[in-house]
Amino acid sequence: MGREVKKILSKALTLSHPRWRFFIFLGVLILLRVLPFFIIEKTRHFSVCSLILGKYCYSVGLTRGISTILRGDLSGGLEYNILSIFVLGILVIFIIHDLFKGFIKRKS
Repeated sequence: MGREVKKILSKALTLSHPRWRFFIFLGVLILLRVLPFFIIEKTRHFSVCSLILGKYCYSVGLTRGISTILRGDLSGGLEYNILSIFVLGILVIFIIHDLFKGFIKRKS
């Protein structure tokens, strides 16, 4: 029983299957949409890249930007990080691709 759980968690965390990716990416987008923004805003100075390298990174503000765009404020999201719209688009493309590959294609 323990090995099966480890195997399932390992597959989910490595995003090795389209179904896992679909649920994880969709879950992240839903979480960013429903979490109160003040919780996301509290992470203002947290950037893994900046902490490791000690320099400004291009990823700073992506989470807040995507969350803002999901709430309907495109200009606010682009103010946090202009790459937010592109990252959100890529996530949506992954979700659609994995939906087709993992669920719809198997039925035919």
